[in-house]
Amino acid sequence: MSCLSVIALLTGVLGVWLTIKQNIWCWPLALISVIASFVEFYKQRLFGDMALQVFYFFAGVYGWYFWKINQKNSFEITKIKNKQIPFFILITVLQAVVYYYLLIYFKSDKVLFDAILTACSLTATYMMTKKWVENWLLWVFIDTAYVVLYFSKLMWAFALLYGIFALVAYYGWKKWKTIL
Repeated sequence: MSCLSVIALLTGVLGVWLTIKQNIWCWPLALISVIASFVEFYKQRLFGDMALQVFYFFAGVYGWYFWKINQKNSFEITKIKNKQIPFFILITVLQAVVYYYLLIYFKSDKVLFDAILTACSLTATYMMTKKWVENWLLWVFIDTAYVVLYFSKLMWAFALLYGIFALVAYYGWKKWKTIL
């Protein structure tokens, strides 16, 4: 387990925990985790996950800014509108197809798994910045699937991290549902 893996683990878990608490400090901690994860995924040739960290970095900056400007406004947890669900499913599927071919081109490892999880993660991250309660259920699925991926790559720290993420995401769903 590398030093960067440990940093990603600790700051990642703390960042998700603070997200559940709706604490704006979740975003800078997530950015630290993202940078450490980027380097580790590059070393493991998980280019979809690596590229996802670039998105997470910008999403983290956006989330931090969006939550900051909405602190004074009523920025509450809400549900996604039913009419939006087919749109997000379509966008996620289209992303997965694009990422699949990009990852093949870049000779990535675990291409199909990586493409699907990358697409789902982008959708879930967007949902989280909007404080839609359903983001947590999507994260439970994604994080559980990542545990399988990282076990297959013998990336134990990340398998542990995403196992914790899955549990914390389930807790986040219950907590936000109660608040809602």
